Amino acid sequence: MRQSARLAAVLTAALCAAAAGALNIAAADDALNERAVEVTSGEFKTPVVELYTSEGCSSCPPADDWLRKLGASLAHDFSAVLLAFHVDYWNYLGWPDPYSQPAFTDRQRHAAANNRQRTIYTPAFLVDGREARGGAAVVRSIESANSQKAQARIAVRVVRHGAGGIRARIEVDNNAPGAAHYAAHVAVYENGITRRIGAGENRGRTLRHDFVVRHWSAPIAIRRGANRAQVEVDIPADWNRPHLGLAVVVQNRRTFETLQSVSASLAELFSG
Repeated sequence: MRQSARLAAVLTAALCAAAAGALNIAAADDALNERAVEVTSGEFKTPVVELYTSEGCSSCPPADDWLRKLGASLAHDFSAVLLAFHVDYWNYLGWPDPYSQPAFTDRQRHAAANNRQRTIYTPAFLVDGREARGGAAVVRSIESANSQKAQARIAVRVVRHGAGGIRARIEVDNNAPGAAHYAAHVAVYENGITRRIGAGENRGRTLRHDFVVRHWSAPIAIRRGANRAQVEVDIPADWNRPHLGLAVVVQNRRTFETLQSVSASLAELFSG
């Protein structure tokens, strides 16, 4: 608890409102000389922290900064997968957010209904599918999740595919009851984004973004026992490939509660 209070105090001060979501991360070359990134989940639950944000929202930059600081601190005290979903409902106010997707707005609406919220807003944090207002609440929720034994094990192996894409081989060993309620998603996110904003509420400001979701896969059905899947993602040339990361998230389809999750940097695949 002292760790939680200390970290919450540091981060909440920044909010005023590369994620360490996995163990055993390794880069290796296989027999075919393919450079690979491999990651395996740990013994305890790694929750997903979701930030809903927008470049058009003047209240969002402090939350973006806080998420980045949380990511830098996680390796020392906690385990979580961090994802920033940019929504599109601010775009009409004069600054279209290039990272926004209507599907992310739909996801936030679904989560809001689960949390019995009448409206959606930014910035908004979810941990394990539940609303968490303020930095201290986010940290407490992460700590609570980390104290729970994981009911699933995730192993991921990622290699380059084609001219600039990736191929992820995913294995999920699911021991949770009600397995039919769970699905896996693959996210590709980008760190180290700096943007000068030309219009809207943040006009003239330079914003920094981390954990920006660039790709969110269709749900992959997860049954009880052993599951295997393969996902290929094309990486557009305008994504900063050495700054990319990949996350695999197994969540309840309805509530977004995390069963288990992992994440890893993809820098090794695109360096050199």
